[in-house]
Amino acid sequence: MNNTPYYPKPDPNITKAPGRNLLLVTGILFIVFNAIGAMTIPFTLLTIEFWLPMFGGEAMRYAWIFVYVAGILLSLFAVVVGILGVAFCNKPDRAGVLIGLAVMTIVLSILYNIVYAANILSFSDGLGIFTVITIPVTLVLPVLYIAGAAKNKKAADFADQYGYRGQR
Repeated sequence: MNNTPYYPKPDPNITKAPGRNLLLVTGILFIVFNAIGAMTIPFTLLTIEFWLPMFGGEAMRYAWIFVYVAGILLSLFAVVVGILGVAFCNKPDRAGVLIGLAVMTIVLSILYNIVYAANILSFSDGLGIFTVITIPVTLVLPVLYIAGAAKNKKAADFADQYGYRGQR
């Protein structure tokens, strides 16, 4: 009779994900902040009659509606990116997809902030400077997200190179 304890062998297809914690935290922050944004922007649209005379009047109505609808869509896209980051934080083979989504988020965020700042700068100097400052601030989370995904990608590439993983 053998009294040694049974220890199951680790699955060779599983690789440790060194960027797991960073992806998990940034993914959750993506979800929280962008869900708040997606819920508050429609209230801004509801108050358009109040603030529109200060920012271009009737001629700018559709430009502002376009900007805020684009903001809602960007927030919803970022929520999806956050959900995927949380779901795939422990799967290094999906890191390339996460990096691509984060880069898309950065590009779309910069474009949105430029259009928003251009609209605001046309009518108010103080608010325009604030929106220009927000561009680098909005890049912090996606850059950290990319850092976590890059760590996972490096681990997946290492595992593929040295044969630690099974066939895909």
